[in-house]
Amino acid sequence: MRLMLAAWQRWMLGLLLVLGLLGCSGQTGMTPENNHYEFSMENDFLEMRDGVRLAVTYYRPLARSPDESFPVILEMLPYRKDDFFALGDYDYGSYFAKRGYVLARVDVRGTGGSTGPVPVSEYSAAEIADAQELIDQLSRKPWSNGKVGMYGLSWSAFNSLMTAHRKPPALKAIIAAHGSTDLFYNDVHYIDGALHIDSYAHQIDTDNAMPQSPDYRIDEAYFKNRFDREPWIFTWLRQQQDGEFWRAQSLAFKQQPLEVPAYLIGGLLDGYRDFALDVSRTSTAPVIVEMGPWNHAWPEYGVPGPNYEWRQKALRWWDYWLKGIDTGILQEPARMAFMRTGHAPATDLKTVPGYWRCDAQWPVQGAITERRYPQAGQGLSPAPAASGLAQTLRYKAGAGLAGGGWWGEQTGDMAADDMHSLVYDSAPLTEAMEIMGMPQVRLKVAADAPFYQWSVRLEDVAPDGRVSLVSGAVINPSQRFSRLEPQALVPGEPTILNTAIHFTTWRFKPGHRIRFAVSNAQFPMIWPSPTPGATSLFTGVDTWVDLPVVPLRDQGSQACRMSPPQASEAAPFGRVIDSDGPVFSSTRDEETGDSSFTASNELSWVLHDNLYRSQERYRWEVNDARPAQARYQGERRNLFTIEGREIDLLARARIESDESYFYLTFTRELKEDGMLVREKTWQERIARMYQ
Repeated sequence: MRLMLAAWQRWMLGLLLVLGLLGCSGQTGMTPENNHYEFSMENDFLEMRDGVRLAVTYYRPLARSPDESFPVILEMLPYRKDDFFALGDYDYGSYFAKRGYVLARVDVRGTGGSTGPVPVSEYSAAEIADAQELIDQLSRKPWSNGKVGMYGLSWSAFNSLMTAHRKPPALKAIIAAHGSTDLFYNDVHYIDGALHIDSYAHQIDTDNAMPQSPDYRIDEAYFKNRFDREPWIFTWLRQQQDGEFWRAQSLAFKQQPLEVPAYLIGGLLDGYRDFALDVSRTSTAPVIVEMGPWNHAWPEYGVPGPNYEWRQKALRWWDYWLKGIDTGILQEPARMAFMRTGHAPATDLKTVPGYWRCDAQWPVQGAITERRYPQAGQGLSPAPAASGLAQTLRYKAGAGLAGGGWWGEQTGDMAADDMHSLVYDSAPLTEAMEIMGMPQVRLKVAADAPFYQWSVRLEDVAPDGRVSLVSGAVINPSQRFSRLEPQALVPGEPTILNTAIHFTTWRFKPGHRIRFAVSNAQFPMIWPSPTPGATSLFTGVDTWVDLPVVPLRDQGSQACRMSPPQASEAAPFGRVIDSDGPVFSSTRDEETGDSSFTASNELSWVLHDNLYRSQERYRWEVNDARPAQARYQGERRNLFTIEGREIDLLARARIESDESYFYLTFTRELKEDGMLVREKTWQERIARMYQ
């Protein structure tokens, strides 16, 4: 079975793109016939108030007249513009520069080519303050017209939103793909408030320890600022509950709504997709939203398609806000989503069936809510069950592999997970039904221990019995009364749990059944709860799912005009030379109760005749009879050969748990030209807090 973990997706799809494996290739040219600007690439530094110098690469169009100036687009990331992201950055830098924009690609302080220590965590106060100062400095460059935009996917979508909330005067608009407004519930560390351990923490904590580019100097300043800095995974594991740490930069908890225009892009197979709804509901500035069928990726290459050239629309967006050109973009429908037509489960679709649906607003006109109630006989009906009897489910900690690594990616037949779930099916539909939105869920439950995790899924059951995942969500019951003041369950005492299933679209076809599945394990997405036992679900008036039903449209009508993806200009200074992966595998033994999931990947590329290699392997394990003793272990190695000098950084991580604690060990090992230079290990026992 193929799975995609949240962190793996967040990092590796970006890395595959930047290494040219998923992006378009080809030469668009810079000839006068297509009216494109010639441009230059310039490496420089921008000094912050505290003396830290942030490394920047400018993709700058060459002025055609002495007084010509250009708007600036800022992207700030920790993902190392000079090595890991060099090839992919060129794709976007060249595209926008040739069309009259300066793209400034900046490494976050303490990472890549920038100076200073590695920050205390993601999206630190220093990082967002730097973004504000960068915007001010960029607006005052002699080649700038004084107007700045900020954009990016994932990390740079997050900090674009956070910076925009602070309203720097020169920041006129943003573009954010796959961002978040709620860092505890809607990021990679605690999915829906439940602990998610994955490869991203391991990867970033390895790469943060690499020497500063482009010199890769190994000295005492490097050890102090990078290699010896505590890995972020320790901080994240100490912060197991919602609070100021997570809310400091989360837009969802700011008193003022977003007041900077935002073009938002999401994916129906991306774990962060709900952010676009959150922003569009509250923003006082113009917002346009596009929700495609793909994963954690830009629309021109995301999988599965259909794909389109979002950069054409981005130019019209930037032209309007940064150049003052009325492109008509605000007169077009502001909401666009791909309505998926129900299809058989598959993990390798290049394109999914369906159609683009454009609307002026969400919810769409004519949308209604249809409530469905689970029945004691495993039915799903518009009327509640009369009895309210309890149905019991034994806890199997390794169940959930079919659902994948987060609420995204393509999944196979969900029957394997349904075997370990309570499932409730509607009668076969007599006519098609389309849903678009976030289905709401209420459960009346009880348990025999103070803590379990619940998982709810909406699925499509075909007449031949195959089951496709539509969407899902996890519920951490300790947060049922308050996210800030968690409370244990009272064993045997019924309680109410509420959640929203992540945003989705789906057309259920006639003859198909709607399935609502409830389980108490979602491995490897969520770290297993510690106690063997059972949970109960009470059918009746307090257990239901609300479906956001929208009026049917003719799939043959094309309401949205979509441009096909365009070729990007290949970077002239490098190429990928080898790739093996990513490779995913999972196993479950029903007799022994053992479940495991593994992931591996190897990449090699050349930049300016220097050789870069990255290798990684990760494994998650649990046994049904001993759920407290879950385990993660991983290894990531970066081997850079630069002007004949070999830098070899290896990082190993191991996380184990018991009923009361997590045990975390992280080791970094640095070699130069085959000789050990430094080794450092961090170890800590961290109390479990409702995770």
